[in-house]
Amino acid sequence: MTILTIHWVADFILQTDEQAKGKSTSNQALIEHTFTYSLVWFLAAMMYVIKNSESYTIFDAFLFFFITFVAHTVTDYITSRVNKRLWQKGRVHDFFVSVGFDQLLHFAQLFLTYNWLT
Repeated sequence: MTILTIHWVADFILQTDEQAKGKSTSNQALIEHTFTYSLVWFLAAMMYVIKNSESYTIFDAFLFFFITFVAHTVTDYITSRVNKRLWQKGRVHDFFVSVGFDQLLHFAQLFLTYNWLT
C-alpha cells in the first residue's frame, strides 16, 4: 500500500498542470515531472535506508532513483504521446485503456525494482 500511495502523490498530486499538459510535446515538461517523481522516490528510499542501515546504503537509494527516473521518463514519453493522439481523436475508451496501461507499467517497475533491491 505504501508504494501505491507514494506513486499517487508523486505522479498525480505533485505533477503540475503545465507538466501534465506539456509532457506530450515538451521534453522539458516531461523531465521536470519525471525528475520530481523520482526525487520523491529517492527521499522515500533514503528513509528506508535509514531505517535499515545495516542492510542498505545511500547507493541503493540512488539506484532506486536512477532506475525509476529512466523507466518513468521512457514510459511517459511514449504513453503521453499516444494518449494525446487518442484524446484528440475522441477515442475516450482507448485513452483510458492507455492511461491504465501507463499505470500498470509504472507499478510493475516500482515493484520489480523494490523486490530486486530488497
